[in-house]
Parts: sequence; C-alpha cells; structure tokens
Amino acid sequence: MQTLRNKLLFGLAPTLLIVLGLGLFSIVMFYRLGNNIDVILRENYRSVLAAEGMKEAIERMDSGLLFAMIGEPETGRAQYDANRPRFLEQLGVELDNITLPGEGDLAADLGRLFAEYEARAVVFFAAPADPPAARRRTYFERMLPVFNAVRQRADQVLKINHDNMTEMNNHARRSASLSIRLMIGVLAAAVSLTVAAAVLLSRSISRPIEAVTEGARALARGELDQIVASGSRDELGTLATAFNEMARTLRDYRQAGAARLLRAQRTAQAAIDSFPDPVVVVDSTGSVTQVNPAARRILAVSAAHDAPFSWRPAEPLQTLVEQVLAGKGDYLPVGLEQVVSFIDHGQERFFLPRVVAIRDEPDGLLGAAVALVDVTKLHLADRLKSDMVSTVSHELKTPLTSVQMAVHLLLEEVVGPLEPKQVELLLAARHEADRILSMINDLLDLARIEQGKVALDSQPTPPRALVDEAIARASTRAQDKGVTLQGEVEPGLPMVLVDRERIEHVFDNLITNAIQHSPRGGSIRVGASADGRMGRFSVEDDGEGIPSADLPFVFDRFHRVPSSRHDEGAGLGLAIVREIVVAHGGSVEVSSSPGRGARFRFTIPTASPEPDALPTRGGLS
Repeated sequence: MQTLRNKLLFGLAPTLLIVLGLGLFSIVMFYRLGNNIDVILRENYRSVLAAEGMKEAIERMDSGLLFAMIGEPETGRAQYDANRPRFLEQLGVELDNITLPGEGDLAADLGRLFAEYEARAVVFFAAPADPPAARRRTYFERMLPVFNAVRQRADQVLKINHDNMTEMNNHARRSASLSIRLMIGVLAAAVSLTVAAAVLLSRSISRPIEAVTEGARALARGELDQIVASGSRDELGTLATAFNEMARTLRDYRQAGAARLLRAQRTAQAAIDSFPDPVVVVDSTGSVTQVNPAARRILAVSAAHDAPFSWRPAEPLQTLVEQVLAGKGDYLPVGLEQVVSFIDHGQERFFLPRVVAIRDEPDGLLGAAVALVDVTKLHLADRLKSDMVSTVSHELKTPLTSVQMAVHLLLEEVVGPLEPKQVELLLAARHEADRILSMINDLLDLARIEQGKVALDSQPTPPRALVDEAIARASTRAQDKGVTLQGEVEPGLPMVLVDRERIEHVFDNLITNAIQHSPRGGSIRVGASADGRMGRFSVEDDGEGIPSADLPFVFDRFHRVPSSRHDEGAGLGLAIVREIVVAHGGSVEVSSSPGRGARFRFTIPTASPEPDALPTRGGLS
C-alpha cells in the first residue's frame, strides 16, 4: 500500500542520495588534498630551513675568515670552527630530503663546493699573517669565489623548494575552486529535485489536510453534517474516514445529548420551582441562569429563555453575591439580626439570605445559588418577645423602684428602730432588689439597642486611651481579687470611631467577667492591634475557660455558662456587648478551651475607613 511514509521516503530519497554522495566526495577529496599539501609543504619547508641554515652558517664562517684577515686570527678561527658543524648538519638534512627534480644535483654541488671551501680555508689559516696583503689576496682570489658559489647553490635549493610550495598552493586553490563549483552544481540539482518533490508532496498532502481542517472548523461552528472526500488509501485517507465517522458520532451524540440536556434542565427547573421561598441561580459572571416563581414575584427577576442575562439585586444581596463569586466562602447566617425585608403582595416579609457557591471541583467556580428563607413568623415572634420583655421590664421598673425606696427608708430607720434580724432581712431584700433592677435596666438597654433607638455619639478616640482607662476603672476590683491587669497596645495605631460611653460598657463587662473567672494570682491581658481597616481589641484571661458546647451561645440572651464560681448575672451582659459592637459596625468573637482561659476579641472601624469598607449595622439589618 502506498502509505504517506512511503511517499515521503520516495520523494526525499534522490535528494538524500545526492547529498550523501556529495558529502562522501567532499570528504575524500579534501582528505587527499590535505594530506598531499601537508606532506609536500612539510618536505619543502624542511629544505627551505636547511638552505637558510647553510647560508647563515657559511656566512658566519666567511666572517671568521675576515676576522683572520684583519689581524684577529684566533677570533676568526673560533667563529669558523663553531659554524662548520652547523653547515654540515643542515647539508645532511638537505641530502636526506631530496624531493624535487634537480634538487639532488644541487645538494651534491653544495657538498663538493663546501669540501673545496674547507680545503682552501685550511691553506688560508696556514698562510703567514705577515705580510697582510698576501692573506687578503688569498681570500679574494681563492676563498670568495667558492663562498659565492656555495651561497648560489643554497639560494637555488631555496628557490626550487619555494617555487614548489607556491605551485602546490596554486594547485590547492584550483582544486578547491573546482570542488566548490562541482558542489554548487550538485547542490543546485539537489535543491531543484527537492523543490519539485516538495511541491508534489505538498499538493498530495495539503489538499486532504485542508479539507479535514475546514470540516473541523465547520464542526466547531456546530455544523455537524460534514463529509470529507477520501481519495487515497494512505494515512490521509484513513484520517478522512475517521473524521467522517467522528462527525457522524457527534451528530448522534448531539441528538441524544440535546434530549438529555432538555430533560435535565426541566428537572432542575421543576426542582427550583417547587421551593416556596425565592431561589436564584447565577453563573460566575453574576448573570441569572435559573429562577423560581417566588423569586420572580418577590425579587422582580426573570431569566432569559436562550441565554443568561445580568441581574443586579438590591443591597445587601448584591454585596453577598459578589463576595461568594470572588471566592470568599459561602454566606450561611443563622441569626435573625441578619434578615432582609421585601414587599410581597403589599406586605413586608422578612427573609434570611443564604448564598452558596456552585463548584464542579474544589477550585472550579461555576456560579452561586441565592436562597431566601422566609423567617417572617420567627422575626415577628422575636420582635414580639423583645417588645414584651421591654414592656414588662418597663412596667416592673416603677413598682420595683418604689420597693427599693421603701427598703432604703426602713434601713435608715426613718419609721423607727429595727431589730438585727429585721436589718438582715432588709439588707438581703435591698441586694435582691438592686440585682433585679440592674437586670431590668439591662433588658431595657438591650431592647433599645436592638430596636435602633440608641443614637451613638461616635468620636475618633485613640485605642491606647480606651485600654488604659478600662484598666484604671477595673484596677480596684482586680486588686481585691488578687488578679493582675496588663495592657498590650501596639504602637502607632490609628484612631477608632466609638461612642465613648457605650464602648466603656463593653470593656467593663468583658474585664469584669475575666476577673470573676480568673483564679487568685492570675493575669488578664487587655490588648489593641490593627486589623486592616479595623481596630482589634481583646480581653484574655487564664481562668477556667468556657466549654466548647457553650461557645456558640455565649452571646445569646439569658445564656449562662456553668461555672464553679458563684455568678449572679442574668446572661445579658455579653448579649449587650455584641449589640453595642455591632451597632458600631464591628464584630465580636470568643475562643476558649476548658482550663486554659478565654479570649474575647472585637473590632471597631478606624476613624477614616475607605468608602467601600464602611460596615453596615448587624451585617444585614
């Protein structure tokens, strides 16, 4: 079968063979050329060096003769004898390196002439130095002609070797030029064949690929009725067949998937519609995808039939949805103080909002579901209870005040002297009356704060001043109990915006509780630190702690934590603390473990928060 691999192989084989042959030819040619040039140049260079050495040696020997001729025979003889072995050594190198025609005759002449030069030099040195004219005549007539002849033969040896080196260089250039032209021609032929093969192969390959690509693009646009012609039996033909099968399978899947998706959508919508409370489902961009009839009626929201659309609910739902979509966790309130109100059929109804993220995996956010739980009856019952408590407390306060005044008058013996037992009973009655009156005042304060009837006179205040004043107010009580109070305030804290009188009540309550539940010799730490745009305060003791089962309820009204110490409180102090802190736009929390003390922490906004950081009272009220 003519496969795509075989097509590519047959198309590229001629080019590969040409390139391989050209490479082998180049390797052999350059190897031989390099070896020949190396050998010849090395041999010629040895002869050149030998000729230069002989010329230098004979010249120094002749200089020795000149020294002897001018009256320094010993110096001349020493120089002559020192250079004679050098000449003979270089002559031997030349005689062993005969490589060119005629070079042997020149080397033999050099040997013969040097022997004659030596023989005449013996006679020259043996001649008497006086008179000098005789020795000069001997030098110019007998020595100088032979000296010139030796130099001439050495120059001839040098010349023929130099000429041969030049010729070999020219030969190498001609060979290289020929090789380059030959390689250029072969490469041109290889490029031509390659281009022709590439054109043919590209046509046979690109056309089926283009057809498959266009079909894939059509599939991406949703056009599943695509068929690609299969004109060959190679891999491209197999690809076209596989593409056609894929398109047919996708068409089948679309038909079946559309039916399943329609059933799933109808089931999900029916499930949401069955909820009596408003439910809205949004995608990751905040666009509505599903909504039930209760949400359409109460929230005035509806979903598009073919595509989601943007929905911007009223505050505070908008902020809650944005926070959940930003990955800040689900919003699941449980307290009635976080309710929102809407008008339904002309009546005000109260709902507890819950916003839950919808994920397909731990980090994949698909959207969020907003559910409003109708707590109108619970809210009205809670309001009725608060109103009743407020009314009853107010009604009890007047007669209780009268009873308290009567007890005080009796104790002052305005109406007559009292017996010791009567004084004891009246003191107990006064103590209980004071305690009941304090409880009634706490109930009234709590009711006023919850109903928003207490106006805060907030002023910028340094955190250190709040901590120092709170410690000063509680110092006497702490000394009586044998407990140490410590202030831990970070330097450079910004001012917080507080109602001084109300926030003092928070500190006093928390510190009083800490003193009550701390052992003698214990310590209480009152701290202040920065927490972003909020100021964070804490009261921490090392007392008996709070059981884990009671931690979620410590801020509830009338909840009293079981303690080994006598506690006459009514369980309203921490509830008032929470309402005051929430009214300031902050939050309060507690952490504790039995036997290791408790730590209460609350936050208050700083004096100049950013506009988007301004808190709302109670989060949703």
